[in-house]
Amino acid sequence: MAVRLVAAVSCALALTACSSGDAATPTSETSAQRTTAAPADTSAAYVALGDSFTAGPGLPDQQPGAGFCQRSALNWPTLLAAATGTDDVSDLSCSGATTADLLSTVASPDLGAATRLVTISVGGNDGGLFSSLLGACAGGSEACGSFVRDSAPKILATTQPAIVELVDAVRAKAPDARIVLVGYLRIMPQTGTCESVGIPAAEVASVVSAEEALDAAQASAAQQAGIDYVSLRRASLGHDACAGDAAWTNGGQVTGGDGIVFHPRAAGMRAVAKAVAADRQG
Repeated sequence: MAVRLVAAVSCALALTACSSGDAATPTSETSAQRTTAAPADTSAAYVALGDSFTAGPGLPDQQPGAGFCQRSALNWPTLLAAATGTDDVSDLSCSGATTADLLSTVASPDLGAATRLVTISVGGNDGGLFSSLLGACAGGSEACGSFVRDSAPKILATTQPAIVELVDAVRAKAPDARIVLVGYLRIMPQTGTCESVGIPAAEVASVVSAEEALDAAQASAAQQAGIDYVSLRRASLGHDACAGDAAWTNGGQVTGGDGIVFHPRAAGMRAVAKAVAADRQG
């Protein structure tokens, strides 16, 4: 499959005038005689925007040129494209990306008139939500409940409109594209805990409520923006980081190079691709 790979964070290209040692001979060409060629449309049919839960750090066969974005050839956009027979793909996902980062990525020439599908999965890095949540709750102190009760709602209150702004920017750049917002796989089980996640049983409910709050914020953003939302909460029930061989995400321990800690395994990527493909057919 021919996949066009570009950096997930857009770069500004400075255009400077260059001159050689021999000056060009002036002509009497008038402005009426001069023509400017329209830029060629280089947009891809399918463009994927997302953070590390989309890119797939730690999964084998990193895409050529992925660099710090750590995009894997086993990530779910690549699998989705293969499953749907789409060979014109631009994977702009990047590990660590926030909604603001993806907003700048919309300037990429890979988004445009020819784009027919854009998937977006973002929000977990906004305000350091995931990292702060796991850091606060791993210790089993009052910090966990305090973060979930006081800090997380404030973060999500800015994340939701940021996602709407991102969707609006994508729609303006690719007016004929179907835009789909994709949620996150579960990390924590609905109840109980395990050594792998390192979250005390008393804090599990707080972590689960934060995961659910992010899912709700994404769903609300999608509704406000008028696009489909693929929630993965139901699909990943029983496939959390404590599910052993059935886990779709890692906990704090990884074996066999199957993703990185607290991120999707290869099985999780396959599951997300399947869920998004089913939404397209629905």
